[in-house]
Amino acid sequence: MKRAINVRLEENIILTLEKLSKDFHTTKTDIIEKAIQAFSKQKNKNKNNLMQFAGTLDAHNADAILDTIKNDKQSKDFKVDF
Repeated sequence: MKRAINVRLEENIILTLEKLSKDFHTTKTDIIEKAIQAFSKQKNKNKNNLMQFAGTLDAHNADAILDTIKNDKQSKDFKVDF
């Protein structure tokens, strides 16, 4: 069930929202929902990229990677034994 909310938007954003709604024959609600989902996906992308490795490394390798990162944040060269 959808719930009504109040937001304040700049006039140029309102005009853009109205134009998008008209051009794509969709609701303003749909556009706002999709924009929020896209924003969330973009902001969480870095977290998700790191989380793909969760549980794949043993403690020794995970500690070695963390040590390498701490010792030299610019270094990208290290070996991981899988």
